[in-house]
Amino acid sequence: MNSAFLSVQALEDPAQVFTSATRTTVRMLVKVPGFGKKSDTILPLSIWRQEDQQRIMQSIKKGAHLFVAGARLRHDSQTKEWSLDGGNVYAIRPSEFGIVNEVILAGRCIVDMDKSDPQVFKATESGYLIANQCLAVGVGRQQSELFPFYGINKADDSYNLAMHIGDFTRKGTGVTISGRLATDTWTDKTTGQQKSRTKIQLTKMTLGPKPKSTEIKSRTTIPAGSEPASLWGTPPEIVNEDPDEATTPEPVNSDRPSELQAAQPVTAGNTSDVWADKMPDLPSPSGDDDQPF
Repeated sequence: MNSAFLSVQALEDPAQVFTSATRTTVRMLVKVPGFGKKSDTILPLSIWRQEDQQRIMQSIKKGAHLFVAGARLRHDSQTKEWSLDGGNVYAIRPSEFGIVNEVILAGRCIVDMDKSDPQVFKATESGYLIANQCLAVGVGRQQSELFPFYGINKADDSYNLAMHIGDFTRKGTGVTISGRLATDTWTDKTTGQQKSRTKIQLTKMTLGPKPKSTEIKSRTTIPAGSEPASLWGTPPEIVNEDPDEATTPEPVNSDRPSELQAAQPVTAGNTSDVWADKMPDLPSPSGDDDQPF
């Protein structure tokens, strides 16, 4: 699963470009508003559905506020670039539509949690716990993209996301996470350059089911040297009778009562059928604390 629901603002006019001789896509740079101490997240949005491209080119301009529903979040681990693909895009009025920042991903963790490593798990002096993890999400053809996420909470919070990550996840653990895009910006003290880093701040996490053993165990044992019994049991013994003692059915005596004699065929006008008046009529058949490290 990979779905993003985001309120964004267009930072440029949409542009239609050719991706092949017969196929086009609409691309534009958008901004996801920050929250708390977090900065805005800036990433490109690509619209692939041909039926939506003309509408977007005509109705959306730079500065427009949009709601993107069901887009696929992408992350290039080499360039550290984030992007959005597809989804439904609608123009909104920010005064009437709140800020939505929700990402839902399902995959497998790739980090073994070592609580002694401060890059993986740490407690801050102000009483916050922070745990870092990374999720591999399949994109087809046995390929995956990596999405870094983290949990942060105070030590006395009732819903302790950081501890859940540290205690229940490891390399290979299947999870479904719900979170929001969070971008931190800072100035490098050595170079003086402005840097940024985007991760998914966890809001909910669901662990996948534990794998069941597929080993088939024998229910019974057969002692060495014994022959296996038939699955059908022991057949009954057939007793041959003496043909001299065989009896023959007693012939029907025509002088015996009429109920023992052969039934007479029923013909039209024959009223001797005793079942005729008793047979009923049958009916007819008729789905700096909240920053990661």
